[in-house]
Amino acid sequence: MNGLNVIFDIDGVIVDSEQLHFDVLIDVVSEVLGEQAPSQLRSIQPEQLIGLSLTETLDEIGCPPSMQTDVTARIISHYQEKLSEHYLRPGIANLIAALQENGVNFGFVSTAPRDVCLANLSLLALQEPPALISGDDVEKTKPFPDPYLAMLELKAMDVRQTLVIEDTDLGIAAAKQAGIPWIYAWPHALSVEEQYEQASGIIVTLADIPQFAEISDRLM
Repeated sequence: MNGLNVIFDIDGVIVDSEQLHFDVLIDVVSEVLGEQAPSQLRSIQPEQLIGLSLTETLDEIGCPPSMQTDVTARIISHYQEKLSEHYLRPGIANLIAALQENGVNFGFVSTAPRDVCLANLSLLALQEPPALISGDDVEKTKPFPDPYLAMLELKAMDVRQTLVIEDTDLGIAAAKQAGIPWIYAWPHALSVEEQYEQASGIIVTLADIPQFAEISDRLM
């Protein structure tokens, strides 16, 4: 893995959290807005919101702009309360440990608010504060390349030796536009509407990634 750089998406890659995000969203919006909750809230499905930022999600479900600051704060608080190690995806903790042991340069990119990202990453045994580009850190997030370009610069990564693990078409498009050559899609239960046409490959486990061959026995 000499010279390799790895960038992880967070929700759906580090943690299998998309259903949790959806459940918290519905609970909080229903609680805050009551009878004024948008009618589409009853019909929207979680896979329709995969990859969207929280602001985009609230716009998508019709949450009034005047209420979004309060709703956002409550969503983040409720999400943090419910999060646990149970949501870590298989093999991800071992992969992070192996990358740290081998001195591999890695970071995390997400459309989520920084507080949510840090809550998710707190489940990992990181040896130092994470290199993170969250939805709060860039003006344009996925599918624009900005968050990936920001991470490449932050960690002085050679784009030609960089690998990305994503779970959404929006994230894959962002990484592709940033010029990253190796982009692996890692589906989960809510990935049914994703096409992954721009991905380098679709994996079932982290051990399916060729660049991790020397540590594959730790990733099953």
